[in-house]
Amino acid sequence: MTDETPPPRLRPRIKSAPRIRQVYWCDLPEDAQLPEFWKRRPVLILSKTVKLHGNVTVLPFTTKSQPDNQMAYPMASPLDGQRVWVICDYLTTVAVSRLHMPGRVVPRIGQDDFNRIVALALQGLPRPDH
Repeated sequence: MTDETPPPRLRPRIKSAPRIRQVYWCDLPEDAQLPEFWKRRPVLILSKTVKLHGNVTVLPFTTKSQPDNQMAYPMASPLDGQRVWVICDYLTTVAVSRLHMPGRVVPRIGQDDFNRIVALALQGLPRPDH
């Protein structure tokens, strides 16, 4: 067994805990390996309850066209209105300290879009046997 140093615990850059359906910028891991997501990108908050010093489950956005990805949900970006896709089969949990405010006000996607995104994300998960 190797002696590994744990990663640092960083202070959150945001002032309050993120809320479900909000969109933040997120610093995804720099040591990603393709096809993993990397760099700073918008993410959709999926977690119902989050603590400011905890972690949060998110789905990433991309501006790269996804014509063959049935798990990508197209929409207008809540940050700048451009065409984006939420990658619904990329459920990821990150530390809240990775999040950045997208501006003075944190945008929140509509409930109808959120419901469709969650339904699509659930399609990618196994179902329990009955």
